[in-house]
Amino acid sequence: MSDGKKKKKLLKKNLTLLFEQTESIAKTGSWELNLKDQSLFWSDGVFEILGYAPQSFEVSFEKGVEVIHPEDRIEALTVMEQAINENSEYRIQKRFITKDGSIKHILSSGRVLKNKKGIPLKIVGVFQDVTDFVITNEKLSNLKSLIEVTASSVDGIIWEADANTFQFTFVSNQVEKVLGYTSNEWLSENNFWINHIHPEDRENAVNFCHKETLEGRDHTFDYRMQHKDGHYIWLQDRVTVIKENGKPTFLRGLLVNIDKEKIYLEKIEEEKNLSMNLIKYLPNVVFLFDQKGKILLWNDKFLELSGYTTEEATGLTPFHFFDLERNDQLVLHLNKIDKEGFTEVETEFKTKKGEKKPMLFIATKFKYQNQDCIYGVGVDVSQRNELISEQRKLLQTIETIIQFTPESLLVFNEQYDLIKKNKTFDTLVKKYAKLLNYKEEEFHNHLLQHLIDAVINKKSSTITIMRNSNRQS
Repeated sequence: MSDGKKKKKLLKKNLTLLFEQTESIAKTGSWELNLKDQSLFWSDGVFEILGYAPQSFEVSFEKGVEVIHPEDRIEALTVMEQAINENSEYRIQKRFITKDGSIKHILSSGRVLKNKKGIPLKIVGVFQDVTDFVITNEKLSNLKSLIEVTASSVDGIIWEADANTFQFTFVSNQVEKVLGYTSNEWLSENNFWINHIHPEDRENAVNFCHKETLEGRDHTFDYRMQHKDGHYIWLQDRVTVIKENGKPTFLRGLLVNIDKEKIYLEKIEEEKNLSMNLIKYLPNVVFLFDQKGKILLWNDKFLELSGYTTEEATGLTPFHFFDLERNDQLVLHLNKIDKEGFTEVETEFKTKKGEKKPMLFIATKFKYQNQDCIYGVGVDVSQRNELISEQRKLLQTIETIIQFTPESLLVFNEQYDLIKKNKTFDTLVKKYAKLLNYKEEEFHNHLLQHLIDAVINKKSSTITIMRNSNRQS
């Protein structure tokens, strides 16, 4: 082979390699469609875009259409047909379905080649993978839309200012909705921001913002600012410090109307104070302990029953109110609250003087000042226990009367269920069951039914039971 042919072969090889590298780097691929027989050619770059090995299969026109997203196929074929008929450039953005099923956005462009007679022979073109561009553009569009919607819909004022002079360079149009001023009125007046802060808040607000800015810290603070009609409203200023070379250069912020929130918080504080007063005078013991066992809150009933003063109560723990031998039981209930969030126990409550009172305690987990606590209510059950004891004595007396009454005695409930009988009745059943030819259980039930029927139907108190002739003696 001559030197000239070797050089041409080497040049062709180098050009081919350069072309392949260019396609790979630029995420492009070449294609050629023969209009006569519909044969289609893809360069290695097209295979790479679609996730296939280069030239791993023979490309057909049908395959070329198949990789186009179903929603884009008709438009792609229509644009191609239009380019052929009108001898115009073929250009369209469409989606490809890759080997793994993912979607890629492709910019497809091509040119129709004709013979000397003007008859279209083929279309040659380039696919360019613009997926990254499309995704980035969508993100930017979404971000832009978000900013526009936020700026126009949020009940707040977006602003920018010089970090050193506090001179405002931008104020959004929302200022008119919030404060009644136009953005031009704000920007045209020197020290507008400072001059319109409430006199009682001005020094603290300006000094705080200045200090945080010098430290390069983003910050949030509340203050009152004057509305155009003269009244003051509460605003929350959320400030971001922008730095260059480590030094604050300008500030960006959002002023939000928090008037309603302030009123709401004031109402919550009022309700809180009301709740505390209600708890204070509740007839039951109320207490609140932190996780270390330190008492945080208590009411007057707690002091009354325990015998401790307010000053003494601040150093108390749950272990001050129970016998030492019952500490294990107390620990078990504290652990139960920790695991299940609730416990209930009836035990003896020890006062300052060492006296013991029966109490029913109900305790639960409770969040107070951002810490887990134990909130409990104690009920003095000494009176209840006395009543229960008296009731038991009365029931024992009634039982004695029933059992030792010489006549047969039965006690029914409202549903006519037998709930009590004495020994005399059992003796009567045993005696007459035998005389009337009944089994004892059979006569017992027979007699009860006659009694119940007589009561229900309000018949005579005399009951007649015939001898059982169906049973052999």
